[in-house]
Amino acid sequence: MSYYIHDDIKRIFSTQNDHIAEGFCIYALADAAQDKFFLSQWAHLPQRNLLTEAAGEKAAQISPHLIQLNNEITSLEWIHIQKRVVSTPKMTLIVSPLNFEEMYAHLRQFTNVRFDGGLEMFLAFWDPIILATLLGHQADETLYIQEQVLDKEQKQILLGPIHTWWYWDRLGEIQQIIGLNLQSFQQSYDSQNPLCFSVDQEEKMVEATFPDHLIYYLKLNNYFLVENFTAWDLYQYVISELKQARRFHLQGTRDILNFICLKLGYQEHFEIDQQLQKVLLKVKEKQITMDQAMEMLEDSSPAL
Repeated sequence: MSYYIHDDIKRIFSTQNDHIAEGFCIYALADAAQDKFFLSQWAHLPQRNLLTEAAGEKAAQISPHLIQLNNEITSLEWIHIQKRVVSTPKMTLIVSPLNFEEMYAHLRQFTNVRFDGGLEMFLAFWDPIILATLLGHQADETLYIQEQVLDKEQKQILLGPIHTWWYWDRLGEIQQIIGLNLQSFQQSYDSQNPLCFSVDQEEKMVEATFPDHLIYYLKLNNYFLVENFTAWDLYQYVISELKQARRFHLQGTRDILNFICLKLGYQEHFEIDQQLQKVLLKVKEKQITMDQAMEMLEDSSPAL
């Protein structure tokens, strides 16, 4: 029986054939929060929850999992990937000389990050956008922040035992990250000594994810304003308006969200509505807050 093979999958296998023949493994780092299919359908494959801290079965069912994939391109797992994963952020794919236990231990080092003030949180590198931002993947032109977040040593440790790391960007295009292809991994971080970010690294990470946070709240509270946008168009729009909001000296999430909602509500009238511009000038000159501006404009905004 012949199978259709997606061009992205062909590319992955065509560039890895020699290494797979040498015994390299292919892993999926899959986000169960987006697709739980593999948890039941791929139970025969080596797999493990990356976040052992996730308490309870329900939490585990929406946690990222490391899965060792079949090396045969026509296997059922790869057919599923072609049908339901290609061009999405549901999983990233890793080629490495490490065995399953080694790869799991290696990736576990990076699940927690400690910020300068002592706060610790999960570092969601299973999200391809977070991964690409951490590594500063310059080939991905869809990234909001192009500069890498990890320092040189941290990046080398993460990519040390990786031959290639594949993901799909915001436009659904396949991206390839080249690792160092070391035959072993360096145990550098653990629960007692986690990966640490400087203030500068923390600020870069927060800024890199800020447009997505704004989009989340726009959809949650004002979906009618953005329902006609494609995902990519909305992302670009929010980045553009974020920059404009900061020209009015707006910084907080709430203030910037309100500014974007005004832009969406007034549309082509935003620049020419005299009352609106007078109020926003007062905001810019710090005579009033953005909350006060929204109260003053409550009865005049066409869509809010």
